[in-house]
Amino acid sequence: MRPARMWIAAILLAFLTGACGGPAWPEAGHGPSTIELTATQRHLADELVSLFEHGGPDPHYAAVEALGDGRGYTCGTIGFTTSSTEVRTIVEAYDAEAPGSRLARHLPRLRELAGAGSADTAGLPGFAEDWAAAATDPKFRAEQDRLTDRLAFGPALEDAHRLGLRTPLGVAVLYDSAVQHGTDDDPDGLPALITRATRRAGGTPATGVDEQDWLGEFLDVRAETLRNPHDKNSRDAWAESVDRVDALRDLVDNDRYGLEPPVKFTLDGDDQELR
Repeated sequence: MRPARMWIAAILLAFLTGACGGPAWPEAGHGPSTIELTATQRHLADELVSLFEHGGPDPHYAAVEALGDGRGYTCGTIGFTTSSTEVRTIVEAYDAEAPGSRLARHLPRLRELAGAGSADTAGLPGFAEDWAAAATDPKFRAEQDRLTDRLAFGPALEDAHRLGLRTPLGVAVLYDSAVQHGTDDDPDGLPALITRATRRAGGTPATGVDEQDWLGEFLDVRAETLRNPHDKNSRDAWAESVDRVDALRDLVDNDRYGLEPPVKFTLDGDDQELR
């Protein structure tokens, strides 16, 4: 290639890369993918989730809130709940690592609530303060991170592989959905969302459907579910969170599929930038 042509090609490549925020959308393939996130991309995916969950990009290990959504206390980085086994699991694991912590005294009640699937928050005096105190310990934060990987990020990545998603943004969309909707086999869970989106799209990227188109269908399904979930206890809280889907759609529509910093998008009318 002549020097002049090389120079023009380099400018064109730099323009396209800068405009798109990363490599081009991969062509639809056939079969599963092997997509993995770099440390930077995973960090940005975590920041997205934290921004949607807590209003800021930093991890909120100390968070405890009663949302009135039928799940008891919602705690920590991705909203672990006392009505499920999640909070109990973290506290049990932490007690094994750091015996005698202030959280240990809550274990009998946490086991009772988890066993009954109860949204009751009574019988946990001082729990929020004890959780926040434990959140200053790196061991406690590590237990939250491990459960996040097991409950949300790991299943989302497996789904991305199976579906043939080939972009970091595709993984991040499924990850955030796993955090909010869970991965259980219920009508509001991530597996149900994937099934409905695949039906609408006429397949998946693994069967030749364009990934951007499939993600668009998925986000449509997710927004509809947030507005009208099968679980009536979730209705009010979820209806107020449709803006997180709009933000992800902003990233999809503006070709930020590489999930490389800076990640710019709009959330509820405000400009956001993650690095």
